[in-house]
Amino acid sequence: MQELIKALIKAKAEFNPIQKDGTNPHYKRKYATLDAVLDAVTPALGKHGLVIIQTTEIFESKTVLRTHIFHESGESITSTYPLPEIADSQKLGAALTYARRYAVCAILSVTADEDDDAESVNNPKKAEQPHNNIRPRKDNQQSRVQPTKQAITPPSINPKDLRVKEVRTLLNYPLDLVKEWLHSRNVTSPSELDTTKIDELVKTMCLAWAGNKFGHPNHAVNSY
Repeated sequence: MQELIKALIKAKAEFNPIQKDGTNPHYKRKYATLDAVLDAVTPALGKHGLVIIQTTEIFESKTVLRTHIFHESGESITSTYPLPEIADSQKLGAALTYARRYAVCAILSVTADEDDDAESVNNPKKAEQPHNNIRPRKDNQQSRVQPTKQAITPPSINPKDLRVKEVRTLLNYPLDLVKEWLHSRNVTSPSELDTTKIDELVKTMCLAWAGNKFGHPNHAVNSY
């Protein structure tokens, strides 16, 4: 992992200052969002042949966030961050954003003011009880109560499909090539693959990215 560490040391020396572009609504203080952190570090990482990729997957029956740093040589490091089990999609999104920001800062050893994106997840406020302003009707006729409409839960995305999609989108890897790769394995979707095959597909996309970006794919393949 020597080449990756050397490149990371050089990149860290060129990171831009992390801008505090968000405001915590509860404590009225500024903090750096995930976008601000990535804007500060991505140019230097790319200059030195590094890229950060974050994916979600199921590990031991729990959803985890994987944060990878890939180097053009094929070397990589990975960190794992467990995600909370939350049914509410809005709170889950906030928790995922918080986890991604935390994981990026941790794996790069950079500091950004702590925010409370996950505050609503870890310390949910009790819902206020509505005041009873209903007045009885003179004819004593009871008001009709409309049945509560049940919220429609959006369909969940298979973690394997999501992982491949996130990597493909980040690396701008052609969808047709992914389909050809799947077809060669006699499947039509990443969800039909086991974890080893998913890792193989991700590796294929990352090596292709390194080869196209730096012009020497053989070096990337031989060093992976």
